[in-house]
Amino acid sequence: MVGILPLFPFAITFAIEWEQRATQFWMIRTGIRNYSSSKVFVSALSGFLTTALGVSIFVLMALIRFPLFTHVSTGDAYSVLLEAGKPVQYLCYYIVHISLSSALFAVAAVWISAYIPNRYAAVAGPLVLYFVAHRFTTTLDIPQYLKVITIVEGGYDAGTPQKTLLLKLGIVMALCLLMGYGTVRQIRRRVFRD
Repeated sequence: MVGILPLFPFAITFAIEWEQRATQFWMIRTGIRNYSSSKVFVSALSGFLTTALGVSIFVLMALIRFPLFTHVSTGDAYSVLLEAGKPVQYLCYYIVHISLSSALFAVAAVWISAYIPNRYAAVAGPLVLYFVAHRFTTTLDIPQYLKVITIVEGGYDAGTPQKTLLLKLGIVMALCLLMGYGTVRQIRRRVFRD
């Protein structure tokens, strides 16, 4: 869910526009750099919001029949908020945490579509990249918070919920900036080559 659903609202639009030869219309008016950097930013935002709103709506619908919180049944980095009797704050931290993973996948889709401008590659590419990176980082002797499974699926307990979320935000922003830079360069290269 975190890896595929956030890609559909906006992350595959570059591939679709390139296939339909509609990119020149926008690039002439905005410039290549503005066009491609806005694609990256809006993809990250739409990926984030897709998951955040989806989970929030699910929780609100579930509240009709079920209580929000009964007992601590998780051991993640944010569980101290549940132990302190703050389930709403826990839920907010958790939603932001998984929504950051969705933003990462959405930016990866734009980045991949800059190299392979095909809507199917843009949807499947981030998952393939995730599985390859997961296999690669599992065998490396690097800190746990830099392993892909921790970045995407899990959470690294940095001591407090605030530090944990800031660490995740910093890593996701760094990766998104790197992929965004690569996207801008590749789209520019692709336009001048054609």
